[in-house]
Amino acid sequence: MIKDTNLSTSSIFFDDEDVQWQFRQSQELNITLKGLFHIYKEEKSHYKLSELSFSQPYIIKQSKKQGFKVLDITNAIIEKVKNNIVGEGILVKRNKLKFYMYGQIEKWIETFQELCVQINFHEDYFLYRLISNSQQSKVYFAEYRSTKIDYAIKVFEKNKFEQEIGPKAMKQEIEILRLIKNEYFTKLLKIYEGNEAVYLVFEQQRGGDLQRFIKDNENTLTEKTAFQAIKQLLQGISEMHNLNYMHRDLKPENILLKNKDSLECLIISDLGLAEKVNNEKKQLFTFCGTPGYVAPEILKKEPYDQKVDIYGIGIILYILLTGYNPFQSFIKDEIIQLNMIGYVNIDKVNCSELGKDLLRHMLQVSPNLRPTANQALRHQYFRNQSKQDTFLKKTIIISKPQIDSIHSEKISPIATNLNFDQIKAQPNLNFDKFKAPLIKSQYLRQATPRIDNYQNNNVNQVKKFRKAS
Repeated sequence: MIKDTNLSTSSIFFDDEDVQWQFRQSQELNITLKGLFHIYKEEKSHYKLSELSFSQPYIIKQSKKQGFKVLDITNAIIEKVKNNIVGEGILVKRNKLKFYMYGQIEKWIETFQELCVQINFHEDYFLYRLISNSQQSKVYFAEYRSTKIDYAIKVFEKNKFEQEIGPKAMKQEIEILRLIKNEYFTKLLKIYEGNEAVYLVFEQQRGGDLQRFIKDNENTLTEKTAFQAIKQLLQGISEMHNLNYMHRDLKPENILLKNKDSLECLIISDLGLAEKVNNEKKQLFTFCGTPGYVAPEILKKEPYDQKVDIYGIGIILYILLTGYNPFQSFIKDEIIQLNMIGYVNIDKVNCSELGKDLLRHMLQVSPNLRPTANQALRHQYFRNQSKQDTFLKKTIIISKPQIDSIHSEKISPIATNLNFDQIKAQPNLNFDKFKAPLIKSQYLRQATPRIDNYQNNNVNQVKKFRKAS
């Protein structure tokens, strides 16, 4: 368990920038808080009563000469302070600037928590169980001491940061989490920093992850449930793409469940490799993602964009329908090689023809032939679904009939005889070529045999890789 003390050194969020109050026109500001505060001026050692306002991300004070002055408090350190004369207050620190405000601070502290960094994590929370451990971070369950409510805590240990890349990636993850405000992504509640680590506080999802859900049950999902789960991922990723970001590490382990017995509410997590899309399609890392889920263009070191997330969602859909990853080998390098080729045979997937068509388009090797998230949501498969369709717990897992395994033919990573002309000759992207027939009952998936030991061992060998360019 991490042993840490309150921050007494310089914050990892600080830089050499000279932070000052800036003049701003009032019509540009959306005021959400107002109040009278005693402002302590350190240079003059006296207090002044002033009216302060807040418009995210600015504290606003009135200037006699030029209207309003604003202070951007994004990633500033905040802590409660107390004075015998003026009572409780907030100290705001950003780089070399310090700002003291004393008064009715309860609502202000609550509002600042979304933007700022606090320093008293172990006074507020008790870490009690390690959930996951990666090269970049650890995730714990923790209890909030005052309310006894449990939360998930993502911990970045400072001594394990990869020089400048580690802090930069962490700050970018925080920035994206603040921007994305929808039901399909984990919600960042608070940020803390100590001398040894940075702590991100999230709501606790008690359902585990999608990988565990598949592993804990002998059967995969019905076709209807699998596609409704994928529809949620597409809706969430669509909103992320609209903000000009991409996830780049979509896989079952990064999909959380609110209820362990149901897929009616999926949450996309772990934005550690998320990146902003720019016109040059510049890559932050030469390789990025997890073998078996990476879009081929990343492994080929080609410029890429948000279509890489569509390929990852396609692989997840393939696993939900078949019970195994299409790229299988005991050797990591061979998984990467198969993944780089990128071709997935859809013909033996047991689902409707419309379902196969959508899956085939999502797993196109060429990103130009893949749909966007919005285009995938407009596919005829989803158009055919009734708006009244809902998740029923009893339809998630069903009894397994005696059927022949469709997994008997495994891909040989050594002797792979692929006709590349056939691979490249994929059908053109046309989502409107089908009419809207009802999905016949014989096409609805009934069950999939249990993942065998070969596949389980293979899953354990697939680890995230990340190499600085």
